[in-house]
Amino acid sequence: MRAARESLATVSDDPARWLPGALAWTVSAGWIALVAGVARPPTTAELTFLGARFYTSGAWPWNLVGLVGVLAALAALAVVLAAAGETVLVRGARATAAEVRRTATISVACGLPLLLAVGMLAFGAATVAEAEFNSPYGEGSPLLRIGLRLAPLLVGTLLIALGCRAWWASALRDALAGVPVGRALGRAPSRLVRHAAAASLQSAGGLAARIGSIVLAALLLRVLWAPIDDRLVHGEIGPALVLLLVGFVAIWLCLVLAGGALWAWGSLTWTRILGEPEERIVDAAERRAGA
Repeated sequence: MRAARESLATVSDDPARWLPGALAWTVSAGWIALVAGVARPPTTAELTFLGARFYTSGAWPWNLVGLVGVLAALAALAVVLAAAGETVLVRGARATAAEVRRTATISVACGLPLLLAVGMLAFGAATVAEAEFNSPYGEGSPLLRIGLRLAPLLVGTLLIALGCRAWWASALRDALAGVPVGRALGRAPSRLVRHAAAASLQSAGGLAARIGSIVLAALLLRVLWAPIDDRLVHGEIGPALVLLLVGFVAIWLCLVLAGGALWAWGSLTWTRILGEPEERIVDAAERRAGA
């Protein structure tokens, strides 16, 4: 708690940290709030039709291969951008392209268990989805029924995500201090055991804070987007729509900066929890001098 309070005070007094934090936040989780706030959720009928059309297409299974390829390319880009933001947060103006590559390598290595868990979750969802969507006796939303059937996998995936986050935070700081990547990954678990209570609290609390931030941002963006969407549907293009769009973008940018501050707070808290030397925490004056 002391580390969290000290990090909160540091981040709130140093808005320069919010920008790299905003980059890492946007490409990793912040985009979810924007999509949830703007996009119209598909109906059950639309999901059923889309799944059937996708599977029965003459391009099957190459349409699936293409979709996976596009998602993999987007994920790779997100990893690089998030690595750049996190490296700047930890190293400040001294961050180099080589350190960004090390951060990205650590991110990929620590993300493999989570990727495997998500793959198992997706396979489980695909296995039960057809039966749930076509069941004439099911009550409620088929998505809810699928979620209930996959509850153990969902809980397991959440726990793996918490562990991967802590592993990543520890290995990253070693790697950026010059420790070889393989050694940094190997010594991270024992290092986390020494700070087990604080690391567990930070990992769980950080995840809860990010989820809460996404939910609140999505709800706010949904409320702000509703009148814009209504005007677009009815073709009401005019000054009022332009003003609404400008306001929407301005508030979204504010939410991005808030997410960046939250990400920077979490990063700095991890640095202090893991007992990094004070010189590794670059203050605002040093970064401005280096710039």
